[in-house]
Amino acid sequence: MKRMMIFGALFALALSLAVVSMDAGAAAPQAPGGTPGPPGGAGTPGGGQQNTPGAQATAQAGVHGKPTIYRGTISAVDATSLALTLGDGSSVTIGLTADTKIRVPGLNAQGNSLLVGMQVVAWAHTDANGNLVARAVMAVPGKPIIAHRVGTVTEYAAGSSITIMAVDGNAYTFVLTAETKILPAERAGELAVGSRVTVIAPRDPAALGWTASGIVVHPASP
Repeated sequence: MKRMMIFGALFALALSLAVVSMDAGAAAPQAPGGTPGPPGGAGTPGGGQQNTPGAQATAQAGVHGKPTIYRGTISAVDATSLALTLGDGSSVTIGLTADTKIRVPGLNAQGNSLLVGMQVVAWAHTDANGNLVARAVMAVPGKPIIAHRVGTVTEYAAGSSITIMAVDGNAYTFVLTAETKILPAERAGELAVGSRVTVIAPRDPAALGWTASGIVVHPASP
C-alpha cells in the first residue's frame, strides 16, 4: 500500500512538471522562420529591435566575444580613442566608449586619466563596423625610478616647480611640494634662477610627472 502511494505521488509530480514545460513552450514568442524570439524583440509588445540571426550574432559577439589583448605605450589619446605603439614597433588604434573601464593605479595617479607615454594593457573587441573598441584599459604599474639631475636653474617658482638645464643638454621640470627638502638648509635662501643644483626626484610611472623630493644647492662659483 505504501509503495502504491509513493508511485502515485511520483506520477502526479511528473505530470505537473510536463504541464508547466508545455505552458512555457507555448508562451515563447515566435520570430520569423519559426524560431523563438527573445523577450522584447520584434513582434512582441514593447519590442522595436530587429530579430534576425545576423543581428543576434553581432550582438552576442560584441557583448560576449573573446577580447584581444594589446600591450604597448600610448602615443596619442583623446576622449574617443587611443593609439598604442606595440612592442614590435607596430601601432594600433582602439576606440574608447562610455562603457570602457579605465584603471590607472598608483598613489600619484591623476585619477583614471590616460596620458601619452603610459604603458597600458587594453582588452578590445571588434564591433559591428569592424572597429576595435576597448572593453577595459589599465595602466601598467612599475617600480618608481629615482633620478638625480644636475644642472642650472632656468625657472623657479617656490613651492610649485623648478626647471633646470641639465648637464646632458636637456631641460627638466620638477613639481615642488611642501615635502620637498632644500639642502643644505643654510643655502635654501640662495636657490634662484642661475643656481647650480642637484634635483632628486622619484617618478611614479602611473603619473608620468616628476616630483622633487630634494634639491641640493651647490656653492656659488667664486
